Amino acid sequence: MEGMDENGKADSSLVCTVQADSQKAATTSKDLLPRGLINSGNLCFLNATLQALLSCSPFVQLLQQLRHRTIPKVGCPTLASFAEFLSDFDVPSSNSNVKKKDTTVLEIGRPSSPAMFEAVLKSFTPDVPNSISGRPRQEDAQEFLSFIMDQMHDELIKLKGQCSSSNGVRSSLVSSVEDDEWETVGPKNKSAVTRTQSFLPSELSDIFGGQLKSVVKARGNKASATVQPFLLLHLEIHPEVVHTIEDALHLFSAPEYLEGYRASTDGKAGVVTARKSVKIQTLSKIMILHLMRFSYGSQGSTKLHKPVRFPLELVLGRELLVSPSTEGRKYELVATITHHGREPSKGHYTADARYPNGQWLRFDDASVTAIGTSKVLHDQAYVLIYKQT
Repeated sequence: MEGMDENGKADSSLVCTVQADSQKAATTSKDLLPRGLINSGNLCFLNATLQALLSCSPFVQLLQQLRHRTIPKVGCPTLASFAEFLSDFDVPSSNSNVKKKDTTVLEIGRPSSPAMFEAVLKSFTPDVPNSISGRPRQEDAQEFLSFIMDQMHDELIKLKGQCSSSNGVRSSLVSSVEDDEWETVGPKNKSAVTRTQSFLPSELSDIFGGQLKSVVKARGNKASATVQPFLLLHLEIHPEVVHTIEDALHLFSAPEYLEGYRASTDGKAGVVTARKSVKIQTLSKIMILHLMRFSYGSQGSTKLHKPVRFPLELVLGRELLVSPSTEGRKYELVATITHHGREPSKGHYTADARYPNGQWLRFDDASVTAIGTSKVLHDQAYVLIYKQT
């Protein structure tokens, strides 16, 4: 296996080389000159997603590191596409107005085509004949974001020679390794049987990845806990109690009662009512929040136009966390993705992103305009991206 010696151990020379390249790339990391992306037909879901990701400085640094590594297009099409995508960007000139937060004249690069993502789009929607030009329908930007993040995670693991899958089966964020299980003692000396899903980390999961802890408790039984990784959080916004993103996060961690839960009571198996709660065990450096505006069923797809407010600075409530004393609860907004229109399969996507100088930009395909925070803080966002402060 690549990166291993004959005894199956990691080749330290390769590890040192990669680390040196990473450190070199990090020190030479430069801001990107913002530019629009050409929409050749129902590609705004792709364009908005790419622009939002470019607002995440750790992600951009990762892409800059990838440019110094040899990436096979056959085995790592997503990584290769992103490396080529980043190479198209210029850096701001030394006297660029983009460095002034109160800029009146914004330096913008010429719009480019995201044609290098054609292979990625074919994999995402194999039923669509024309992946780049003249696509027949709109796609879900959140589904595409989740898809490319899973793909990048897998490909980064392959690139390091730590492939956890065989016969072409995708490893995903969670590996096929048997889960670890042990009994833990929590607050007030209450014990629980905890299962942790084993997974292989990558440079991507180091940025966007966190851990959730789900605890199920049935009367007469020890609590059962499962720890699992996440790259983004899916938040219900339909309930009446949800008016803000803080409300949605509170609902996410609120206890839920499970009817028909099978458990053993007094040595006898039976159906009981159980209580389930989900909390964040490990916080991510970049937190992606998906507001579940779309629903898909036998009657087709529908969109929820409910207004949901969100702040520029988000402080996660202690009730969301397994350990209330956890530091790093403060986040700042760096990007949003918004769907405009009444139907998920139609409409239009735009992205608002904060550049390193603090200026907010609205990306509408080839158009890039500076906007104020009042326009950023609308109430119809579909995806929110926050960075830990």
